Amino acid sequence: MLQVSLRHLFGAAALLAFSAFGAFAQPYPSRQITLVVPFAPGGPADFLGRLIGQKMSEDLGQQIVVDNRPGANTIIGAQAVAKANPDGYTLLMAIDGTLVMNPFLYSKLAYDPFKDFAPISLIALVPSAVVGNIAVPVNSIGELVEQEKAKPGTFQIGISTPTSQVNVGLLNMMAGTNFSMVPYRGGTTQITGILAGDIPLGMESVNVSLPLWREKKVKILGLVSAQRLSLAPELPTIAETFPGYDLGIWQSMVAPANTPREIVDKLHGSIKKVLSMADVRDKLTAAGIEPAVSTTPDEFAAFIRSQADTRAKVIRAVGMKLD
Repeated sequence: MLQVSLRHLFGAAALLAFSAFGAFAQPYPSRQITLVVPFAPGGPADFLGRLIGQKMSEDLGQQIVVDNRPGANTIIGAQAVAKANPDGYTLLMAIDGTLVMNPFLYSKLAYDPFKDFAPISLIALVPSAVVGNIAVPVNSIGELVEQEKAKPGTFQIGISTPTSQVNVGLLNMMAGTNFSMVPYRGGTTQITGILAGDIPLGMESVNVSLPLWREKKVKILGLVSAQRLSLAPELPTIAETFPGYDLGIWQSMVAPANTPREIVDKLHGSIKKVLSMADVRDKLTAAGIEPAVSTTPDEFAAFIRSQADTRAKVIRAVGMKLD
């Protein structure tokens, strides 16, 4: 009787072990994936996350659900993902500020962007631009700098994000100017101020300013981008006047650190496939978002380090701190 009981016990244990192994060995992904977007619904990051997430869902065979967690300059969403299980089921849409600016803007940060995340891929570039009221008496960055130098204090530039503040700071460093900055609580209030003539200029995202420029309601003096937009190739970059000027906003995807490399590679492969789709590229460019050339996880990690070095120098030179 004891032998039978032990035999049954061992058999049941073996069955449980096999079942557990079978569950563990299920191919990734075997359930829903959460993509944390550290912004409120409606902005470029949310638009991008939902579009890429939908297409990746179709490719991977599992639903990717966007979880908007705005606040604290992306820190709230980033911290949540940094502490998540590294199993590939919680991912983060990370912008440049999340990974290469926050470490230098805050004395104490709730996450370490260089240790707490596994880079997956760069996804898109969201260029910003120096945008002017339609009546502003300059038509290029060169003219703007020339007039400001001739009569300092002529122009003010609106800023609505830490990134835009760094952008103006770098322009001052490279051009030898001292543009004063006017803070706005958000891009919507800033562009309203530019349109109304309350402020002559602002550092504004292209996805907001490009439609207004096409309607001849604003001027775009120069893009914060390494290259011209395919959607509007006639618009010059600031780098054409000041070589090396490039602090454009970028969007990416990362996972918690220690996520298995095979999962990271699978996610990267899916992103690469999605970014090659014609309909995806058309939707992005129509929104003023430039699809990036999909980088490998290792290439993206090197890109993050390089960008961090550049931003750190500017942030220290400008003397910025957000705490």
